[in-house]
Parts: sequence; structure tokens; C-alpha cells
Amino acid sequence: MNVSLSTFDPDEPRPDDVDPRASLVAQLVGPDPGVRREALRAARNRRWVDAYGEVVVRAVAVEGSAAARREFQHALTVSGRGHTLVVDDGVVVLLVTSAHRSELDIDEWARSAALRAGVRVVGPIGSADVRADEDDLRRAADDARATTELLLLLGGDAIGTTRSEDLGMWRLLHGMTGSPELVAAASPAADELWRSSDQMRRATVEAYLDAGCSVAVACRALFIHRTTLYYRLESMSGTVRDALADGLQRSTLHLGLKFLRLWDSRNRADSASWSSPGGAGATITPIGSRQTSKRPSLTAP
Repeated sequence: MNVSLSTFDPDEPRPDDVDPRASLVAQLVGPDPGVRREALRAARNRRWVDAYGEVVVRAVAVEGSAAARREFQHALTVSGRGHTLVVDDGVVVLLVTSAHRSELDIDEWARSAALRAGVRVVGPIGSADVRADEDDLRRAADDARATTELLLLLGGDAIGTTRSEDLGMWRLLHGMTGSPELVAAASPAADELWRSSDQMRRATVEAYLDAGCSVAVACRALFIHRTTLYYRLESMSGTVRDALADGLQRSTLHLGLKFLRLWDSRNRADSASWSSPGGAGATITPIGSRQTSKRPSLTAP
């Protein structure tokens, strides 16, 4: 993670213009664990964040020039919400907030500051809690950033949460690499549904599995009558029906469909950038593209 100032950007501040507070805040997510711990200890001692209260890290993906991003940080810092630290790591803007210090809605506050600064918040804002026994923000910052990436890749409705702690299977899949060929070997049923020209079949099975195989819940999600659901499930191929009838195969099918959804979204994001509809060439590089090599592989060694 690079939080250093570029000497080649004329819009960047000179070293003698850097706020000492901003320098310490940048150290909270720097490369050195010892420096990170000392920075968090100093921030707590100075009451920049709660010493013992709940602390949350949020990752805000924004589009805008370097000058506009700095203005966004300034707007957040002076907008009246106490006990919040702001650092731009070059990919996202991280907000380190003391959970109960303000009744102001964090998302609304961040988007309002972005509007004043002339930057655009891209997608939902992911978050991660700092655990009570942690003296380092890096893990929470990474989890918040991963959550924002998933929300950008799949959409908030598909994930159903903006909290890292609630991601469950998605957090596991996000940290892995693999290919559709691996899924085909592990779950032929998932491969068949994904490749089918009739995507209603995949949507039906996925909704049924998401509902924990509850017919009533699946029917509500699909807006269909239970007779229609029974008919669709019974008309599936033998491969799919066999997978649904076996506990382990059913779990593998569910996991495989989710992995294929994430793989497809990431593959499309890696070949393009998220662009601002109203911005002249303003783009955000997909967050996960620079971290792919660090993910545990699903393939055999």
C-alpha cells in the first residue's frame, strides 16, 4: 500500500506543507507493523479515536483528481464529525471512525463531503470493525477495502450487507483464485447451470439454495408460486437434481455458483475501469486487480 506523496505531480503538496497529523494518520496503514501500532497508540492517546470504544474502518471508493481527493479529505476533516481520521491510500479513502461519537449517518456524511469537494463516491461503502484486542488497523483496513471491492463487483443487493463481518462465504471467495474449469471439475451441476443458455434455471437453483432450500422463501425471492418452483426443480437435468439431493454436492454447487458469479464480475472489471458518467476520463482501477497474486489459489500446487 502506497501512502507516500508523489514528487512528480505538480498538484501534490511539498513536504514542508504536510500536516504532522496527516503524516501520523498515514502511518496507521503503512507497511511497518511497529509503526502502525505506535501510530494507533498515539491517535488514541490524543483522543483522535476512542481509546476503548468501538472503532470502525470504512473504505470509500472515489473518482476525482489528486487535488479533488485532497479537498475531499479536508471536507471530511472539517465537517464537524469528531473522532474520525481520514487517509487516502491511493485506491480508496479510509475513514477511521469512533462508532458512537455522532448520530450523523456516515454514508450521508461522506457523500455530502464528496459533493462539496467535486469527487464522486463510487458504489456502497464497505466497513470492518477493529476488534477489541487489536492494536493495528491494517487487518480492518484490508477487510473494509475488500468489502468495498465486492460491493462494486457484485452490487449491494447481491451481497446484502456493507459490513465485512457479515460477508460470510463472499469473504472466503474473495481471497481465492481459480477458474471455471476448476468449478466444472468440483461441481458439474454448477458448470452446467452457468453455461446454460436458459439463465432462469441457474437463477432458480441459486435462489433455492440461498433460501436454505426453503420453498416458501425461494418463492418469495423469485416472485413465483410454489407449484412453479416445484416444476422448475423437477425439470432440471439429472446432474443438477442429483447435486440438490446430496448434502455435500449441494454445498459445492452453491459455492461453485457464487464463485463463478464473482469470477465473471472480476474478469469483466479487470478488462475495464469504473468510469464516471460525467467525468472526463476519470476512472478507478479495480481494487482487486493489484492484489490478485496474493490470494490463496484454489488450484492444485
